[in-house]
Amino acid sequence: MAVQGQIPVPGCPRHQGKGFIYVCKSCDDQLICMDCVTDSHNGHTSGKLTEYVTSQKQEIQQYVDKLSKVDIPKVQEDIRENETNGGKYQAVIRDIKRQGEKMKDDIDRNIDMLVNMCTELEKLNATISEKNKTALNKHLTEDLNPKLNRCQEVLENGNTVDITTLVREIRNTSTDPPTPGRLQTVEFKPGSISTKLLEHMFGNILVDGQDQSYKPIPTPVVLDEFKTPISCDVCRRGLTGDEAWLSYWKSDSVYRVDTKGRVKEKIDCKVKVDSISISPTTGRVWFCVRDDRSIWEITTGGDIVQQFNVTDTPRALCMTSDDMVVVGMMGGIQLFTTDGRAVSSRAGGPCRQVAVFPHHMTSCKQTSDVAVVDRDDMFFDNYMAGKEQDKQPYVIVMDKHLNLKFHCKDIGTTNPNRSSTQSSNFYPFDVCFDGAGDVLVTEWITKSVLLIDRNTGRCMRTIYTSDRAVPKCISLHEDGTIWVGHRGRRIKILQYKYT
Repeated sequence: MAVQGQIPVPGCPRHQGKGFIYVCKSCDDQLICMDCVTDSHNGHTSGKLTEYVTSQKQEIQQYVDKLSKVDIPKVQEDIRENETNGGKYQAVIRDIKRQGEKMKDDIDRNIDMLVNMCTELEKLNATISEKNKTALNKHLTEDLNPKLNRCQEVLENGNTVDITTLVREIRNTSTDPPTPGRLQTVEFKPGSISTKLLEHMFGNILVDGQDQSYKPIPTPVVLDEFKTPISCDVCRRGLTGDEAWLSYWKSDSVYRVDTKGRVKEKIDCKVKVDSISISPTTGRVWFCVRDDRSIWEITTGGDIVQQFNVTDTPRALCMTSDDMVVVGMMGGIQLFTTDGRAVSSRAGGPCRQVAVFPHHMTSCKQTSDVAVVDRDDMFFDNYMAGKEQDKQPYVIVMDKHLNLKFHCKDIGTTNPNRSSTQSSNFYPFDVCFDGAGDVLVTEWITKSVLLIDRNTGRCMRTIYTSDRAVPKCISLHEDGTIWVGHRGRRIKILQYKYT
């Protein structure tokens, strides 16, 4: 007998003539008849077929909705996108041409403005010239020529009275011409044409959000090479391009040397100098000492003055273009004034960035960005041996307020805060900025100097590879040279200019 409210669905294969009326929950919603309930499905959990069918219809409807509202529209959109080749290139080309036409229109307007200015000046000068010409002609014909004629007549035919009378007249008569109106001189002084500025004004093409307009960087030329007085691990430019300051974390002295390695000045600091930086405004040497967590300045006269102490162990420091002191300490990087006051951020707290073991750092003169090498408390030999694989040395780049711009953790990094798709082992040691504000990094595994994009952290290319010892410290100088210190107390001076 069928359950009230249910109409049996014919088709039970086990019991001829019986219709399905239930579903067996214990057997994956198998359709069963009344006899099945007491036969092969005796004791199983069952449910009404009508309710089951209703729920199945709802599931089908949900699937229909997903197909019609999500899946099919998405595939149709993908088809349309592929029909346009995916990148809307024609629209991009139109935008490029539109920008070019706008720039050409601006240039044409500027040309017209200057030409019109010259035309108006020419008309003004023509008017002044005509007035001057009229006045001078009148002075010539009505004043000077009659005077000349009279003088010649007196000289030829005049008597004594005529001569003496004329001389008195001449002495009291001026022959000065009328003062002419001033004519304006004009010349064109061409401005310097900056290809880089034009490219910046025109814009760049972004492929998947990345700037593809990187230019090839010229290979540096080795200008000089010399042996250093100490095994330096920090090299920082002096006041001129032909000198640099050197320090070593085991030494209590700093040295100023020239391009031949000759020591121009040696300063005994009486304490172990962990890292140095040169103030771009005063040219004075600043250094940090880990033992007592102190920050020192060497004055122009050579006096060594302790300026302040920090709360954590300092491992590196750098001076910014506005004479702030960025100190890299175990656990963090912080910004101070020269008298040791912590600088506050816009949020009210101190300008600070998280770090583990920041051991080399520098500030960019052009952008005021700060770059730091963080060893992540991992020594090179341990890194190469694969120990503590959760640790990775990296480069941190921040703005002047120490807000993070990106981490560069391997040579293949192409996007800030995202893992690389072409990662490789990476052990940076020191950093500096080039003239365009990009980052130069000495890297030990490849024994090279790498160029990293200042905006994305993308490694653009290798600009120098050592044929022997690994490059350690690096410094960019005002004359376009970079000084690269190597193991074995060798420094190479390379000609390098960003074009």
